[in-house]
Amino acid sequence: MVKQKGDVLDLDVIVNDQPILTALVNHISLVAQGIRFAITWHTLIMSCIACFFTFICSKGMLEIQFNTSMSIVAVGTIFPLVFSVQASFQRREKALSCLAKLKGAMYTMYLMFKTWEKDQSGAWCWESDSVGMRAQAVETLFQKLLDDIEWYLRSSKHSEEAGNVVYDGFASLAEKMQEFHAHSGYRLNGESGMGRMSVYFRDMISHFESVRTIRDVETPIGLRLFCFALIHTTPILLAPYWNHFCVKQHNWEIIENKYGCDAGYFICITYVLIVITLYRVQSELEDPFDGRGADDIKWEFIRSQLDQMSNYGRTGRKRRMMLVDWDV
Repeated sequence: MVKQKGDVLDLDVIVNDQPILTALVNHISLVAQGIRFAITWHTLIMSCIACFFTFICSKGMLEIQFNTSMSIVAVGTIFPLVFSVQASFQRREKALSCLAKLKGAMYTMYLMFKTWEKDQSGAWCWESDSVGMRAQAVETLFQKLLDDIEWYLRSSKHSEEAGNVVYDGFASLAEKMQEFHAHSGYRLNGESGMGRMSVYFRDMISHFESVRTIRDVETPIGLRLFCFALIHTTPILLAPYWNHFCVKQHNWEIIENKYGCDAGYFICITYVLIVITLYRVQSELEDPFDGRGADDIKWEFIRSQLDQMSNYGRTGRKRRMMLVDWDV
């Protein structure tokens, strides 16, 4: 709850006092979302195909079965998928780190423009906590630069022009820096503080290049092809192994179980569910910028604070209060 007391913004602390029933409903909803994520048309089709070949290899048909160690099956099939998921997750975490550093360098440069600019009377703008003309222009430029970066990261990977537009923004920022040094009390571009500004400008480009590399360079194609082939062939090749569980469940010499058993089909479907779900997780983490997956990078989080850079400062709370919808 938000309350206004004079010129001070009072934020009441909200205590998490959810009833047990509400928490239970939330957990059930989370489980339902997980089931919905795992059960797809891909999973259903592969389960049907695997069960069909298990049926073909049963005693009443081809009577093919063999026994092996489940650990060999797990290591040979699950491990490559887990390794691929881990590699994609590390790429996503690195992208988040680079975007956070890009955001920090961008806001630092804006503060330099804001606090080092002088008004027409020659006084520092920061003394009156006002935003100078050049700081406003740079804030507008940063907003467009963020739009261009987001567009590039979500566009086709072969869209060279989308990347060129981002570098147009960097070139425009360099021109703003060139114009700014004369209005900030410095005579040379690399003098004192302007040299530090150039360092942050370099960091912005470096962090963008890091994000660009993560986007354009995917997980090794050999590993992805191997995982793709693995999840579509092993459930079929292991059909005789699924029938082996029927031997453990029933004695075929006493009970005629010609067309498989519940245990064999259950293990078969469970295995397909695991490998297909892992493959889907890896596929969604492969491109964390497209905005299609639940674990993709949230641009509203990256852009938070940067959308209102001029509303920070000594009187920032009062300015932000004016933007609060008190009817909510």
